[in-house]
Amino acid sequence: MNQPRSVADYVSLLEPDEWRARVGFSPEVEAVNQELFRPGLTEEDGARLLGKWLERHQPCLFGRIAARAGALSHCILSENELRKSDQSIKDKIQARRLEWTREGFEGRKSGFVILAVSQALASARPGPEVQELARRLCYLYLETDIEMDEIYTDHLYLQKPGSRLTTWRWLTGVNYFSAQGDGRWWQDHRIPGGMAFSVNSVGHLVKSGIVAKAMKGLDESTRAPFEDYPEPKVDSLDKALELAMRTIGMASDAVSGKATELLPLPSDRGSLPIPECPVKLSDKVADKNFCEYRGYYHTDYTLPSEYFLTDVERAAGVQAHTLDFTYLFHRDVDNPDFRLMGEGHQIRAAPGRDEALARDDYQAARLKQLRGDAEEVLIDEHRRLVDALKFRS
Repeated sequence: MNQPRSVADYVSLLEPDEWRARVGFSPEVEAVNQELFRPGLTEEDGARLLGKWLERHQPCLFGRIAARAGALSHCILSENELRKSDQSIKDKIQARRLEWTREGFEGRKSGFVILAVSQALASARPGPEVQELARRLCYLYLETDIEMDEIYTDHLYLQKPGSRLTTWRWLTGVNYFSAQGDGRWWQDHRIPGGMAFSVNSVGHLVKSGIVAKAMKGLDESTRAPFEDYPEPKVDSLDKALELAMRTIGMASDAVSGKATELLPLPSDRGSLPIPECPVKLSDKVADKNFCEYRGYYHTDYTLPSEYFLTDVERAAGVQAHTLDFTYLFHRDVDNPDFRLMGEGHQIRAAPGRDEALARDDYQAARLKQLRGDAEEVLIDEHRRLVDALKFRS
């Protein structure tokens, strides 16, 4: 088996995209590119530029909300850093990952973005070199071999203030974005600067917002010193369903039309996992299927193969996927994603009812063989969380 090349090797192999050279970038991407490619740009300025872009142009409403609330952590890798050793790149990514883990535990951050900034990469032709570079960077982040068209996740934690030290854990999806998407049929996954991995937890965003709101009220009522927590305007999974549906409905009208789309409600509501929506939806989405939607790429795949083809328009053979909303609202033994990715799974709590819930989730995850097991464990058994908490002041 051949030894994997380094990030620097793949960067040196990139070839310019002739199509990009002819058409250029959209104005909103080009403007930020010019700033990100400026020599001597600091990581803080890079994070600020990226955050402002995400606030305005990220099609995912959760990403916009997290950016506006200051709930995103960043790891910005400059072109010079991409030409250093893989160990150096990995050390920086893992240091920022620990910071995000600690800040998530405290309720301050819900998302994490790793952005590789490179003019050569942003202008590169999609192909095997870009694909292998993406796989290598993702390996340095997740520390596991990365295959195409597979779902990879990270974990994020949150502790509720109080003597019981109730702590939840979420599985968080890892998604790829790149400058190559700008103007192509999958342009909802575009980003300025180069390529990125974005990790978001809707469930953590909701629950940390609830905790922040309660703590703010407690500070005001007791006249205690105010603690500055992000307060995203999403304080329930009910609201999250509305936003998730609107995100899909707001997909870019790209060169081949929308790459994701809402589906009409079926005439037979009994065919749905839940016949009636438990949430009062707005008129914008009330007549749409609240359980499933369609995507011409799989929104849960970390590295969809389609992103690494030179095709500008969507190829005729691209198959649509039927994708899921029910992780946000459907509590059921056959839907452990609700607890693992939506509500959050308690990994530390008082005995009794919580232990029973944990056992139920564990069995459900085993039955469905999902991408993570729900388990009742000690905080000390979560090595990355322990390492992150060592740096708390």
